[in-house]
Amino acid sequence: MIESVLDTFYSQWFNRQIVAERSMLVFETPESALVPLMEAIEREFVGIKAFSLPSIGDGRDGRPARRHIELGVKGDATQVAPAFEAMAHGVRQLDAPFELVATPV
Repeated sequence: MIESVLDTFYSQWFNRQIVAERSMLVFETPESALVPLMEAIEREFVGIKAFSLPSIGDGRDGRPARRHIELGVKGDATQVAPAFEAMAHGVRQLDAPFELVATPV
């Protein structure tokens, strides 16, 4: 019932901007080495927020647990792809091993 009221009378306040997200797992790299890259991405791409989430891994995929950082961008859908490419380029320049995280469809 509440959803119906929100959809009928307040829909203009929801989903006003299309938001997207992309991320990668960066291995064997301290988070402090990634912070300048994250700050540069946020300065260069308006409407984008960089994020990082350190983890030791869980080994559920059959591989041993491996320390990593999920590093990514989220925000304005029109800016996510170029911001992510710039981020991947920066990670390559750091010579940090990484793998892309599958983007949900």
